[in-house]
Amino acid sequence: MTFQIDDLRQLIDARGPSGDEHSVAAVFRTLIESHVDDVSTDDFGNLVATSEGARNAPEILLAAHTDELAFLIDEITDDGFLRFSWLGAHYPGNFAGQRVEVGPERVPGVIGPKSRHRMDDEEARSLPEDWYIDLGADSEEAVEQLDVRVGDYATWDRGLVSLAGGRFSGRAIDDRLGLAILAAVARTTDTDATVHYAAVAQEEPGLRGAETTGYQVDPDIALAVDVFPGNHPGDDDRFEVPLGGGPAVELAEGVGQMLNGVLVNRQVREWIRRAGGEVDVEPTNCVFRNGFTDARALQTIRGGRHAGTVSVPCCYTHSPVETFQKSDAVETVSLLSAALTTPFPSREESR
Repeated sequence: MTFQIDDLRQLIDARGPSGDEHSVAAVFRTLIESHVDDVSTDDFGNLVATSEGARNAPEILLAAHTDELAFLIDEITDDGFLRFSWLGAHYPGNFAGQRVEVGPERVPGVIGPKSRHRMDDEEARSLPEDWYIDLGADSEEAVEQLDVRVGDYATWDRGLVSLAGGRFSGRAIDDRLGLAILAAVARTTDTDATVHYAAVAQEEPGLRGAETTGYQVDPDIALAVDVFPGNHPGDDDRFEVPLGGGPAVELAEGVGQMLNGVLVNRQVREWIRRAGGEVDVEPTNCVFRNGFTDARALQTIRGGRHAGTVSVPCCYTHSPVETFQKSDAVETVSLLSAALTTPFPSREESR
């Protein structure tokens, strides 16, 4: 079986705010453990599933992150509202009118906008600076009775829905989709290489799980598997990444005009190009602007390693309605599976 939507649905149904991703890792374990030789975890929350290869064969790390955009509850007001800090790079335009789940009991709440009937026209054209979560409680004591405390997490209350044209939408597609792809690759690939399928924690606040996992595994080659911001109405980016066009392969990444993330060397690019030729998949080469992937941390493992990122195009990233096309995920599985059986080229063989 190749990529399965039901795998993704199970991963999304679990909650994984940065710092509390254990339930997502547990689901990933159930999906992959029968297809690998060993599964290990660490205190940080990372999980590595290893398929042992031939002696002296290369060791390859494929990493997808378990955490999602979330909120940290940092204050409960006297009248029962929750103030929060951001976990990850949110856009506050996504906040108003959204449902959330709070704490280990997944208590339902809403982020309520100010009533339009109480706004003047200038207010209606801007975003508020002050946000809160409403659980329906009318006091701090009532909140505590719901088993919600300062230090708890809140996540969007959105599941996976099917759209027209083979597309799917929901929260945490970034990066539960990557995890579902790793499970599919493990199911379908027979290779001489030793492959480490890593579900890494705390990507959103700073690529932390990739850094610790990469150091522990110490692979020869490492790929992050993630999503890439797909084309959106009104976009004018010269690197067009359409949904339905297959996987996206990064050349580089960074913030603004500075490419201060991963810089993918020509050997990695040639390796992926050759793998695509084996399965008739032609990925889109792209530059990720205004963000980083786990490849940035994986490239600087110990003395430095070959690293890159293979992604699925995804619209509305970092929102509760991230949207992708299933055919792109299927092609990404094919590309990664082919890469695991394609010899890694030397510098002389690459251009």
